[in-house]
Amino acid sequence: IRGVYPNELNEEVAYRLARSYVEFYPMAKKIVVAQDTRLSSPALTEAVIQGLLDGGKEVVDIGIAPDPLFYFSIFNKKFDGGIMISGSHNTKEYNGLMMSVRRPGSDMVEEIINEELEAIKNLAMSEKEFSVQKQVNVVEKLEIAKDYEDYVAKIIKLNRPLKIIIDSSNGACGFVPENIFKKFGCEVKTIYGEFDGNFPHHFPDPYKEENLKDIKEAVLKEGADIGFCFDTDGDRVAVIDNQGRVVDGDSCMFLATKHVLKQKKGPIIHDMRITKAFLDEMEKEGIETHFSICHHKAVVDNIIKYNAVFGGEITLHFFFPLDYYLCDDAVFAALKLAEAASVYPSLAEFVDALPKYNASLEIFIDTPDELKFGMVAKLTDYLKQNNYNFVDVDGARINLSNGWALMRASNTSPMLKCRFEGDTPEDLKAIEK
Repeated sequence: IRGVYPNELNEEVAYRLARSYVEFYPMAKKIVVAQDTRLSSPALTEAVIQGLLDGGKEVVDIGIAPDPLFYFSIFNKKFDGGIMISGSHNTKEYNGLMMSVRRPGSDMVEEIINEELEAIKNLAMSEKEFSVQKQVNVVEKLEIAKDYEDYVAKIIKLNRPLKIIIDSSNGACGFVPENIFKKFGCEVKTIYGEFDGNFPHHFPDPYKEENLKDIKEAVLKEGADIGFCFDTDGDRVAVIDNQGRVVDGDSCMFLATKHVLKQKKGPIIHDMRITKAFLDEMEKEGIETHFSICHHKAVVDNIIKYNAVFGGEITLHFFFPLDYYLCDDAVFAALKLAEAASVYPSLAEFVDALPKYNASLEIFIDTPDELKFGMVAKLTDYLKQNNYNFVDVDGARINLSNGWALMRASNTSPMLKCRFEGDTPEDLKAIEK
């Protein structure tokens, strides 16, 4: 749930969403609440906590904390659910709520999306007057960072200590990544680790290269082996190699997958935007691959469905089911990517040796929410009627003899997203046209 504060998302809306959450999940008794560093987060958090208390729930408040600590507290402490107040990688005027719940009798914690989220929205926007339940007024303050740092440090095995630059984007990750890497004897420097919801240095979206200028310069200046830049809530991480270059999402998928397959052979889940070079390489190695809807909940569902050993999206979300909980944790992903990179003398040399085609960046086309899905459906109908070879797991990825073209609707913003790839630069230009 995302919107501009306070016009689209404000304290009243946050309170009603929390009360609606309570109505739909009466079995959830103890709920974790966390917030990112945005200026509007404290007020929205207070409204959410009041809504949960008025609905008779116990609240565990972990304060400013990224998704990694939010999910870890629910999984590890076996709480019943959680609400994260964060605008993620959106600009500072946005905020949002992400809701999770543990189903009765299940070890899994599921993010609430699709029909259930729509039902919560409809109830929150209705005329219903919520009565105050018997208030338990239990708000437990929990410091979870050290438990998390100790837990994940036991899982990771670096081949050698690395020199690392961290950019926390003034978001909720703060100095947590640095604390963990130092446990392995790494030399670590964090830039923009202080909490600041004005995001004075750059927008907190590491998927866009213009936001990585400072960390690229810091990696080169410090002679670092690798750099990691996180978004506001720590579910997305960009990687910088030792030559100060961005390691794109496709190359990160290669790096992680090759490392995981050394542990155990098994299926791999990827999103619709993956390069054909990755698919060709997996086919050559006899590895089963599966397309997924471009959303981390869908990737997790497919990991479970296919018993996959790894799953990821080129938008810098990565999941390691052999090692850790199935949640969107960019700090753990950075640790695993560092573990993979530590095997090689130079990350840049590894990246340069990867097979490559010619791919465009992801292209964003402003499109109203009420139109975008209809436009994708219209394209899909056209492709079916004209017998095109295409994948329609999420939008339409059209397979051509010399590359592919993708159009899909954004899950979180009013836009269509396109990406293209050609065997040669000329093929790419022709396919884009």
